[in-house]
Amino acid sequence: MDAVGAVTSQLLKQRSGEFDLESIHTLKLSGLDIADLGCVGECAQLERLDLSRNSVSRLYALASLTNLQYLNLSANRIASLEGLQTLDNLIGLNLSGNLICSVDSLQTLAGLEKLEQLRLQEKLENGLTNPVCSNVNYAAEVRAILPKLKMLDGEKLSGRGRDFYELCAEIDRDLRDGICRDGPVREKTMPTPWLPSSYWAVAGACEADDQIASQAEEQVDEFLTDCRRLGELSTAVLDDIERKIGRTETETE
Repeated sequence: MDAVGAVTSQLLKQRSGEFDLESIHTLKLSGLDIADLGCVGECAQLERLDLSRNSVSRLYALASLTNLQYLNLSANRIASLEGLQTLDNLIGLNLSGNLICSVDSLQTLAGLEKLEQLRLQEKLENGLTNPVCSNVNYAAEVRAILPKLKMLDGEKLSGRGRDFYELCAEIDRDLRDGICRDGPVREKTMPTPWLPSSYWAVAGACEADDQIASQAEEQVDEFLTDCRRLGELSTAVLDDIERKIGRTETETE
């Protein structure tokens, strides 16, 4: 795809298939080397916007998109979030792969009551991140500024499934650390991430929706496989503990 530099009304109509900018609800402008958001703010009814993999640094043009619910700004050049504080209906925001250096920058989002999902890094090898994520207290500081977040970087912070997630994480840590170092625990491989890297991709045409659905189905299958593997490893650990207890009781007798 050729670089476009700035967003124009012609580009918006071409990408959306709509003649009237105010009729656009979903817009995918990924990988176009956009540096200037131009007239994107004229899409007053826009609900989903994908601006990933561009050269965006200023967000003021988005301030008028008060109906926006999901915004993907991953892999850009963003250091300041000024312009997003008016997006009262924003639910999900992807900022991974930018230049955000301090959690103080997130104060701009503090007034967004509906914001539940925030991504500042991809927890995969060579994943997109921000300088702020290197802070060891990063997650706690983000939650202090945005206490209503339900998901950060793909991990649940509250709501249904959080207890289950913590239990699996705890078991996974125990197995990785080797509770029974001399037991028959089989070699463990790192689990497949629960959320695919395309989780935040904006839904576009039907073909894109079908692809997302297919990826989601594959991810569920992989998750179930991980659960079965985790169960097998746990069983091996418990069997080893029981054998050790049995030997101890025999020696005592």
